Amino acid sequence: MNQPKVFASQADLEAKKVTFAQISEHAWAYTAEGDPNTGIVIGDDAVLVADTQATPAMAADVIRRIREVTDKPIKYVVLTHYHAVRV
Repeated sequence: MNQPKVFASQADLEAKKVTFAQISEHAWAYTAEGDPNTGIVIGDDAVLVADTQATPAMAADVIRRIREVTDKPIKYVVLTHYHAVRV
């Protein structure tokens, strides 16, 4: 019997308290209680996102929050390591 592969993040349906905090002049941190953290660096001409989120909805929230602080294009995404919730 073939069972679909599932990820731990699919089973966690509880609402998460999300924070988006400026941690330096050009850097922001997106955190969500146990879900992956995302770092944002706003450069002179573009935005770098370090590590992505577990779901399309959370990824959209990261982008929305970035757009609240800059209109520079998101040109770079860095995955610091492999985990299924970062894909």
